[in-house]
Amino acid sequence: AVRSAELEVLPELGEMGSKAAGGSMATTVRITTNRALVAKLEELSRPPGPASFWYGLGAMFRTVGKGIDEAGRLVQMESAYNEKLPIPCTLVTIGGKAPSIGQNFVAPSASLVGDVSLSPGASVWYGAVVRATGAPITIGELSCVQENATLVSKPSAPLSIGRLVTIGAGALVEGATLLDGCSVGPGCIIAAGSSMGVTSILAAGSVLAAKTAVPAGEIWAGKPAIKVGDVLAADAESSAADARATCALSVIHCEHAWMSLSDTEFTALQYKTELNRPENYSEELRDAPTFVVLPTLKMRITEVSAELS
Repeated sequence: AVRSAELEVLPELGEMGSKAAGGSMATTVRITTNRALVAKLEELSRPPGPASFWYGLGAMFRTVGKGIDEAGRLVQMESAYNEKLPIPCTLVTIGGKAPSIGQNFVAPSASLVGDVSLSPGASVWYGAVVRATGAPITIGELSCVQENATLVSKPSAPLSIGRLVTIGAGALVEGATLLDGCSVGPGCIIAAGSSMGVTSILAAGSVLAAKTAVPAGEIWAGKPAIKVGDVLAADAESSAADARATCALSVIHCEHAWMSLSDTEFTALQYKTELNRPENYSEELRDAPTFVVLPTLKMRITEVSAELS
C-alpha cells in the first residue's frame, strides 16, 4: 500500500502534497501565483492575428446585429419591446463599512463608497460620488448632493454635512465641516480641514483654501475665497426653501427612477391618453366611482412638501 505520495502539478503553479495516515487521507495544497504564467495563458487564449483585425471584425458583427434588431423592431411596429437597461447606483463596502442610505433617494449612476450615512430626507443626485476614505461621511437631514458633485473624506479629516445644506453641481468637498443651512455653489472646491458656519454661502466657482473657516452668516467668493458680504435673512430663508424643494423633488425621483420598464411605459401611456382627451372629459367622469385624477408634477411636489413640513 502507498503510505505517502507527493504530486507536482506544475512547477509554475506550486506543489500539491498528499499524505495518508491509517485509513484517512489528509490533503495539503500550496499554490504560488506566477504572474508571468498568467500573462502567458491570457496571450494563448487570444485568437491568432493582429488585435486590430479582430476588433474590426467584432465591430462589424455588432453593427450588423444592431441593424437586424432595428429591422425586427420596425416589423413589430407598436408591439415591439424595447429592452432598456437602467444604470445602477454603486454601493461599495470598504473595510467592513457599508453605505447607509435608508429610504433616501440615491440616483442611478451615483456612487457611495465606505462609511457614508444619509439622514432622513437627504439625497444624492445623478453622477455624484461620495467616497469615505478612512473617515466617515455624514449627510444631514434634507441636505442634497447635486449632480456630478464629489465628496471625499480622509483619515485625518472626516466630512460632516449638517441639515438643509445644498452642495451644488460639480462641487468638490474634501474632509470639511458644513453646518446647518449653508450653501455651496456649483463648481466650488473646498479643501480639507475647512469649515462653513450656519447659513454661510460659498459662491459658484469659488475655491476655499485648506483649513479656512467661514464664519456663520457670511458670503465668500473668489479664488481663493474671501468675504464679500453678509447673508440676509431673506437669503437664508431662500436657501432653506431650495433645500426643502430639492428634497420634495427627490421623493418623486425616488418613486420613478427605479420603476420597472413596463411600469414606466404604462404610466407614460396613461398620461399620453389623458393629454389627448377633451378638456371636459374629466368633468364628465368625476362622479364615476373608478375615476382617478392623474397627479401632475406640481400637484405631487405640493403634496410632498406639505408632508415634509
